[in-house]
Amino acid sequence: MIERLDDLVKEVKGSPTKTLAVAAGHDYETMLAVNRAIKEQVVRAILVGDKNKMEQVAKKHSIDLANFEIIHIEDEVDAAVEAVKMVGAKKADLLMKGSVKTADYMKAILHREYGLLPQGGLLCHIAVLEIPNYHKLLIISDAAIIPLPDLSQKIQLIKNTAEAARYLTIDMPKIAIISAVETVNSKIQSSVDAAIMTLMNRRKQIKGAILDGPLALDVALSKEGCEIKGLESPVGGDADVLIFPNIESANVFYKAVTTIAGGKTAAVVAGTTAPVVLTSRADNDDSKFYSIVLAARLTEK
Repeated sequence: MIERLDDLVKEVKGSPTKTLAVAAGHDYETMLAVNRAIKEQVVRAILVGDKNKMEQVAKKHSIDLANFEIIHIEDEVDAAVEAVKMVGAKKADLLMKGSVKTADYMKAILHREYGLLPQGGLLCHIAVLEIPNYHKLLIISDAAIIPLPDLSQKIQLIKNTAEAARYLTIDMPKIAIISAVETVNSKIQSSVDAAIMTLMNRRKQIKGAILDGPLALDVALSKEGCEIKGLESPVGGDADVLIFPNIESANVFYKAVTTIAGGKTAAVVAGTTAPVVLTSRADNDDSKFYSIVLAARLTEK
């Protein structure tokens, strides 16, 4: 059973080693995380980027460049394009962002000719959080890509997060649809959408998960909060997944977990033809390492 991110590492180490292509993989935090993933036998790695910068980092921090395959491309945008093409051509199993700007990274992923988005697909951000005072791993979406998901996009977020949950050995994830209230208020669109999706779940239009909403954050994560508010919920206090109403609320929650709650994180882009690691430039090497592990897990059938 996977209850912590280190449990996920143990699961992945027992699987066939995947090949990781890193776009502009010449910054310290990225190289450190990838080197750790290699030592843990999670991945083989191809660093696409400026070899001169890699050598400087390796020398300063005692990283053995012999652990990596290196493709020297100085320009970060060109490096991102090459890394994406390698994944698309099945020369690598998963993709990771290095020091390239997110906009340039995403542009390469979304390119019509060689990109990784299938026709009609929807990109979304999925993060797995390990929070010291919560009793299990928590999955959230969307903290980085979709600014204001509409109802159909929220349904796709539910499907993507439910699938990710199953890779974490959660067969029937409990999904909380987050709003500011627990009752439907026509002036709060997130509460209306949550009620619709909850009803769709009960009528088997959305399968593979247990949904409840609208739920405020406190009752989604606290049984005591449910008791105080007199709320009966199949999800309340025991949520596996939180679906947030917009990117602002999800992003604030994600960064609060990492900056003041002492949480550990792993984050990927879902909806692509291969798993894509997308971490913030401010994320530490632990977060980048766990994100690689999560992406490797998502390649398994």
